[in-house]
Amino acid sequence: MTDASKTNSDARLTRAIDALGNLPVLSGTVARVVTLVDDPESSTGQLVSVMESDEAFAANLLRFANSAHNARPVRASTIRQAVTLVGRAAVKRLAIEAATYRFLEQVPGNGSPSRGHMHVHAVAVGSTAAAIAEHAGVGMDVPHLAGLLHDVGKLVMPLAFGDQAVDDLASRFPGGVTRAAAERDRFGSDHAIAGGMLARKWGLPREVADAIRDHHGTHDGAAAATREVACVQLANAIVGLLDGRTLDADLTSRALTRLGMDAQVLDEVAEAALSGHGVTTDVGLGEQVMRLEELARVDDLTGVLNRRAWLQAVRAHIAEDDGGSVMLLDIDNFKQVNDRHGHRMGDLLLVEVARVLNRHGEVGRLGGDEFGLWLSIGGDSVADATRAIQQTLEETFGGDSGLEGVGVSLGVVPVTPGADPIELLEQADEQLYRRKRG
Repeated sequence: MTDASKTNSDARLTRAIDALGNLPVLSGTVARVVTLVDDPESSTGQLVSVMESDEAFAANLLRFANSAHNARPVRASTIRQAVTLVGRAAVKRLAIEAATYRFLEQVPGNGSPSRGHMHVHAVAVGSTAAAIAEHAGVGMDVPHLAGLLHDVGKLVMPLAFGDQAVDDLASRFPGGVTRAAAERDRFGSDHAIAGGMLARKWGLPREVADAIRDHHGTHDGAAAATREVACVQLANAIVGLLDGRTLDADLTSRALTRLGMDAQVLDEVAEAALSGHGVTTDVGLGEQVMRLEELARVDDLTGVLNRRAWLQAVRAHIAEDDGGSVMLLDIDNFKQVNDRHGHRMGDLLLVEVARVLNRHGEVGRLGGDEFGLWLSIGGDSVADATRAIQQTLEETFGGDSGLEGVGVSLGVVPVTPGADPIELLEQADEQLYRRKRG
């Protein structure tokens, strides 16, 4: 290629990139989710609130949390439970995947020979790149985002060189290294180079832009410059192979060597990646104060009142002479859950207990696996509520859930005028342990 041809090709790509405008993926709900996940001071409640405002994303999160890939003894039935189950980092990746899928699905020409079904392929490569990174001990954010956007240059090529010309070439060379080589021969550049240029225009991190540019390898056949780039190269090769494309053995071998991985792990990584497929704005002082007050009252994991706030609420009920009862509940053999299934499963169990109790009164998490419940009822009604709570939780813990031996113990005491909430808890505690022993 002459220097003049190369200059003309670059100029066409630059004009096409300018015409595309800014990246819409990292905006709206996804931007707020990403910012909250990256903020160590943000609460689970804030994250849940943002996701609950986006019905489509909330549904995707629940579907992912309860997929076979994330099989757990207890299914997530609320957004808070889903966040607890999959973890904040996975929520961030899922948010970016969902937004990228919607963006690429709706671009003009999606499904044409030049673009293919970009939205489906993008999510598969992004997920696989993240799984490879996790297996290789590489940070997951760069491979995941670069994997999702690795083919974004296919949006640029028709704008730069014409729909018909690019479609004709793509019909003869559907994908992979052969297509990139054919694009360079015909147009003086390829979709990987165009994608890297677009990523830089969008202000994405240099590491992401480089991984997009080199996802089909470098022209001189050199090894991947970074392990993040190798993750994207390998992910694209795996997904392409599953789609029936010929594997680029040289590129795959170089990527595996760069990552220190053996080819035998590829099936395991691909299955782990694909089986689940499925910014806070500036606020005024008043809203910041309300947020701080909420954080001071609420247990971040379960979303119910913390010990201090719950005791205050109980004192207020007693002062108003509302009448009622106080229940104390803890989970039997809770340590066993953490030991056998991990702390994430234990957290999910706490969220589920809080959800069940919340149907019956004002709930507080008093510490660990211990909950307090204010019931504005007494007598036979308390006994009915107690049976209903025990039955619901027994159904959660029982059957084939893998939680054999896990249950709840509780104590309930009636409230008398002027009673001290701490003394009421002590009385309920004595009753609870009598039931445990007997």
